Amino acid sequence: CEDGDICTLGDHCAEGECVHGPDISCNDGNVCTDDSCDPAIGCVHAPNEVPCDDQNLCTELGVCSAGACLPGKSVDCNDANVCTDDSCEVLVGCIHAPNVAPCNDANSCTSGDLCADGVCVGGALLPCDDDNPCTDDSCDPLLGCVSTPNSATCDDNNACTVDDVCAGGVCQPGTAKDCDDDNVCT
Repeated sequence: CEDGDICTLGDHCAEGECVHGPDISCNDGNVCTDDSCDPAIGCVHAPNEVPCDDQNLCTELGVCSAGACLPGKSVDCNDANVCTDDSCEVLVGCIHAPNVAPCNDANSCTSGDLCADGVCVGGALLPCDDDNPCTDDSCDPLLGCVSTPNSATCDDNNACTVDDVCAGGVCQPGTAKDCDDDNVCT
């Protein structure tokens, strides 16, 4: 028999009456529609505006509109690391591929720093020797090359002085050289 409700299947007679069978399934598998059944017209799939997954890992949660899932805004894949190239693939999501770009390892004592395996690796050490024997040369990671005055013995290139000593980063003349040869004839 037919009970007059197209939202049911398998209607059958029981005790002289037409009894409806189970409800038909109107689920269209689309989260962007509210599925129901109208006894007069059948399945109805009304568009909704609920959050939805557009199956794109490069976008945030989308929203339904006109029965379709519109993608959300793009995912920010920037990891703020100059040693990675940041990109996004729909089925994978954010990708941070190591590169070999120039970088700064925050150590003023190195130059030519380069990225390796996603981190910045310091390059060659700076040559900090200023060729001044009256300074102790070193490198400070924050300041770079540092020349500190010392009090080492030195040679002021004056043959008439002895015991020359460094002071203030400059070789200072020592005492006058004793040139008396104890010969009264010279």
